[in-house]
Amino acid sequence: MLRPHGRAVKAGGHPQTVIEIIRRVWRWRRLVWELARRDFKARYAGSALGVAWAVLEPLVQFGLYLTVFSVFLGMRLEGRADMGSFGVYIISGLVPFLAFQEAITRATGLARERAQLVRHVNVPLEAILTGALVAVFLRHSVALALVLAASLAWGLFTVTGVPWLLAGAVVLVVGVFGLALGLVVAGAYLPDLSQVMGTATTVLFFLTPIVYPATAVPRRVVSLLVFNPIWGVVRSFRVALMGDPPQWVSFLVAGACAVCLLALGAIVFEARHRRVPDLA
Repeated sequence: MLRPHGRAVKAGGHPQTVIEIIRRVWRWRRLVWELARRDFKARYAGSALGVAWAVLEPLVQFGLYLTVFSVFLGMRLEGRADMGSFGVYIISGLVPFLAFQEAITRATGLARERAQLVRHVNVPLEAILTGALVAVFLRHSVALALVLAASLAWGLFTVTGVPWLLAGAVVLVVGVFGLALGLVVAGAYLPDLSQVMGTATTVLFFLTPIVYPATAVPRRVVSLLVFNPIWGVVRSFRVALMGDPPQWVSFLVAGACAVCLLALGAIVFEARHRRVPDLA
C-alpha cells in the first residue's frame, strides 16, 4: 500500500523499523550523495577561496579558542604545562561537539529550509535529511584531519586509541541520526525549535569539559559527567588524539543514549513525517 510521496507502508499501518528506514535511505543513496555534494559546495559558493574555507574555517575557529583559553586565561592540563597539549585537548573536543551542534541545528530547520523539495518532489524526507547530515559530517571530517595532524605533530596520537576514536564516531553518528529523525519532524510543527535547540546545545557545550580541563570541574559534580553522553564521545576521541585512558562507563552511557535516540527518533519520524509536506 502506498502513502503520499510514494512511501510504502506495511499492511495494517504498523510503523516501519529503524532497519527499514535505513533501507529506504540506501535505496536513494545516489540522491543522498548528490544532495550532500551540492550542500557541501553551496556553503562556499561565490567565495573567492571556495572549498579552501573547509580548512580555513576550522583553523580560525581553533585558533580563537586556543588564544582565549590558553593564552588569555592561561589554562593548562594537569601535568602538562605546554600550550600545544592544551591546544590539542581543546580542538579534539571541539570537533565532535561542533559536528553534533551543526547537525542538530540543521535537522531542526531542514523541513522549512527545503520546503519546495519536501512539498513538490517525490523524495523521502529521510533521504533529504541524510544528505544534509552527510554534508555536515564531511565538513567536520576535514577538521578532524587537522586535529589528527596536530596530535601527530605534538606526539600525542596513540595507535591503540584508534578503535576508541572509531567507536566514538559511530556513537556520534548513530545518536545524531536518531535525534535528527525526531527533530526534522518536530521542526516542521514548531518554527521556534531551531532557536531552542541552538540555546540548548550552547548550554551543553559549557557543561562539557571541552574548552576547559575536566580537573576544573568541582569534585561534588564531577561524578555527574558520566551521565553526559557528549562527554563519553569526547573522551573516546581523546583516547586516540590525546593518549587519555579510556573510560568504559562514560562510553557505555553515550552508546546507550545513542541507541535510545535512534529508536525514539524512528518512532517519532514514522508517526508524523507524512504530514511534514503540509506544514513546511
